[in-house]
Amino acid sequence: MTKTLSGLKIRVLRKQRALTQAELARRAGISASYLNLIEANRRPVTAAVLERLAAGLNTGRETLDGQAEKRRVDDLNEIAVDPAIGAAALPPHGAEELVGRLPDWAGLLLRLYSVYRDRNEAVLALADRLNRDPFLADSVHRMLTSVTAIRAAAEILTDEERLDLPSRRRFLDIIASDSARLSDTAQALVDFFGSAHQRVRSATPMESVDAFIAETDNFFPDLEALAAGLGHGDGPPGGGAGFRDPSSRFALVKETVHGTAGDPIARIVQNHPALGSETARTLAAAALESYVAGAILMPYDAFLLAARESRYDIDALMRRFGVSYEQAAHRLATLRRPGAEGVRFAYMRSDPSGYVTKRLPLAALPLPRYGTACPLWAVYAAFQSPGVTVRHYGQLPSGESFLFFARAVDKSTAAIGRPRNLQSIMLVCQAAEADATVYGDGIDRNSATLAVGTVCRLCPRQDCSHRQEAPLIG
Repeated sequence: MTKTLSGLKIRVLRKQRALTQAELARRAGISASYLNLIEANRRPVTAAVLERLAAGLNTGRETLDGQAEKRRVDDLNEIAVDPAIGAAALPPHGAEELVGRLPDWAGLLLRLYSVYRDRNEAVLALADRLNRDPFLADSVHRMLTSVTAIRAAAEILTDEERLDLPSRRRFLDIIASDSARLSDTAQALVDFFGSAHQRVRSATPMESVDAFIAETDNFFPDLEALAAGLGHGDGPPGGGAGFRDPSSRFALVKETVHGTAGDPIARIVQNHPALGSETARTLAAAALESYVAGAILMPYDAFLLAARESRYDIDALMRRFGVSYEQAAHRLATLRRPGAEGVRFAYMRSDPSGYVTKRLPLAALPLPRYGTACPLWAVYAAFQSPGVTVRHYGQLPSGESFLFFARAVDKSTAAIGRPRNLQSIMLVCQAAEADATVYGDGIDRNSATLAVGTVCRLCPRQDCSHRQEAPLIG
């Protein structure tokens, strides 16, 4: 997937800028024949070459990465995984070809699926309300009571022709009052169903925030500048405020951010097209407050320098900046300033059930939004030995190789008689960048590389003993 989309993008942009292959190759410091193979999707593109090609085309690397196209491919593959769709076996690379050849139709299909999920979730929620909601049960009971009273009074008026005028008036009053109650109850039901439909959305606010984070590459230069001003760019001395644990310290800084950074954060979330609801914008604003707090405690330049010097050792960074494992790991995933970029990490956080509570994918490594990822990933193995970093190389069926490392940490203090509240934090980088980190040390890549997938239904590895479902794409 990476080769196809990158080669296509490079060729299209080169022609748009009226550059010959020879000229772009000269700018990128590679041979024209090598560039020709790249554009023909016959050679892979390393991160370093992609950076130089992007500079030669006067564009960002993310443009050549085809991030938007890759997200569409991942989203189309997730449609295929949905058991409600019940798709038959699909051809390999079908989603990639659809996005590459017919991007508008791919977008239309994704919008249709979003509408389908909206309606499906609405129906399920309303069905649940019909079965469980006390308001509905009470409303039906009141309607039946009113109808019964109206019917009884009407029968008396019809059958008893000898009723005197006062009695007839009394029964007519009963019919009138119960009719009014019946009308009020019916209107209340109409209002309930109307508002209930508005409350049910399948494209959840958190999914919108995920899209927002992915589309911004989890880097916000305006907020980095704001954090530098608020923290004076120096970062915490030594281990930081020693009288505070990292969680309390982070919460205190975030509280300060909430009172001082509201306007610039509001401008970002209000104008971004991925955040289509007020709830999504509220969640995104909270995420950006955490981003600014992390940038204050771990200033970009100081943190990047320390990360490189320690070879991205999270424990060393925790001690240097007085932060938690999760805070340091997440900050590593935000070091994406053009021209001063750290190792690019995917970030994933999961609870013991496999539910993904936070995700930031890499271009060639999609992370699941619904359900669990490959059971061989370190993010799950870490739960077997909390507090210990689990690491391994993994190779996807596409041939892409990555270094996975994860640690399960306590989210909160365990209570007597209650299980530990653990969450697993995983970072993943391209195997080619593993030597820049301490986590690649001492691992024999030949013997420690696992044949992994993304999710079972998208993985073609038939001989995997950990497989839970049959592959959907052949």
